Amino acid sequence: MGNQARSTGVAVTGTAPGALPLLGHALTLLRDPLRFIGSLAEHGDLVHVRFGPLRAVVVCDPELAHQVITNERVFDKEGPLWRRAREVEGDGLITTARAGHRRRRRMVQPAFHRAKMPHYATIMSDVLADETTAWQDGEIVPVSAFALRLTSETTARVMFTDSADPEAVAGIRAALPDLVGGVFRRMLSPAPVNLLPTPANRAFVRARKRLQDSVERLIAGYRTAGERDDMMAVLLAAEHDENGTTDDEEMSALVTGLFLAGTETTSSSVSWTMHMLAEHPDVQERLRREAESVLGDRVPAYEDLIHLPYTRAVVTEVLRLYPPAWLLARVTTSRTTLGGHVLAAGMNVIYSPYLVQRRPQQYPDPERFDPGRWLNAASGCPGSFLTFGEGARKCAGDTFALTQLMVVATGLVRRWELRPVPGPRKRPRARAVLHPRRLRLRLDRRGAA
Repeated sequence: MGNQARSTGVAVTGTAPGALPLLGHALTLLRDPLRFIGSLAEHGDLVHVRFGPLRAVVVCDPELAHQVITNERVFDKEGPLWRRAREVEGDGLITTARAGHRRRRRMVQPAFHRAKMPHYATIMSDVLADETTAWQDGEIVPVSAFALRLTSETTARVMFTDSADPEAVAGIRAALPDLVGGVFRRMLSPAPVNLLPTPANRAFVRARKRLQDSVERLIAGYRTAGERDDMMAVLLAAEHDENGTTDDEEMSALVTGLFLAGTETTSSSVSWTMHMLAEHPDVQERLRREAESVLGDRVPAYEDLIHLPYTRAVVTEVLRLYPPAWLLARVTTSRTTLGGHVLAAGMNVIYSPYLVQRRPQQYPDPERFDPGRWLNAASGCPGSFLTFGEGARKCAGDTFALTQLMVVATGLVRRWELRPVPGPRKRPRARAVLHPRRLRLRLDRRGAA
């Protein structure tokens, strides 16, 4: 159907079946989010859905998704998804609407300059060594817990050098499960329901308070630690350059957003990378051989990564199949057309990287894990790879995330063989971020007798 839309210039529209009175498609989405979203392309390029009183159109065609993402003047970050996200993060870089984005982007961009990446890569390798030093041959590792420790410690050291309060970092880590699950649930619930004193709502409020207190504690500790050469110093310098003052609320929102992105979304990708390497020993072995031929016995420097094309292809294929932010939304700021169809002002427009990155029109045999498709591959049509977004709102930390995934992948497979643990096939748990359910892997030390 996507081909028809491109050949005629008019998108095919449809309505998702199975809407219930009052609830619409909300119950179906909550029960099996990925199956529901994945089924929508069968009904058109633009598919109408309803979640309770909220009406939306889901964009299933990648070129139309590209138009939505790159035209933030018309398709802005408003609506229930972003309101719920602001309950956690505040008005930060990722969650802010168009009016506040440019200023926040200017503040954050220097922290992700390529000149900073060699230093960050060293920290990533150091943290990986610290977090794996106690591993034993034959050990069974709970992957999600390991990945969360790894990414939270890496993010803390990158942002705060050695002044990061370990209790504050642990507080952020402990708050994440209730926050990430709660944002998705609250997005689909009527506002009055989110105010009820239910166990889930109380857990969300406690987790949000713990997160906010932990971030404030990190910032306060940093400001008493003297001069530093880290990401936080860059942010404070950028804030001073912008208006000569330091806005505590704005800085807290920026730090919270960066910490959550560096911790929660990257831990998802680390988990999926380890899972796919364990499930595909041929891929794991090829990645190991590439790493050893380029690196020998040393840890990877940032400058080495360009010489690891297969490793990059592996992590890119993981990100295609399992984009952390799998469901996103915008709201039209004025009456507009998309794919030849009129959308009223205030329309909720949803797009899913998980959906568009599994379309057979763009990716033959899309369910197959095939890193080779990224070697010497053309870039594809606009909108066909949305894990990091596109346009002015493209992820500022995309190079940082790719660097960490490559450092982790090469560091692990040179010392350990990752093996799956027998059990049911691992399915994603789709909340605000896509995580594997209860993933455990066996570690066999390479070269062990």
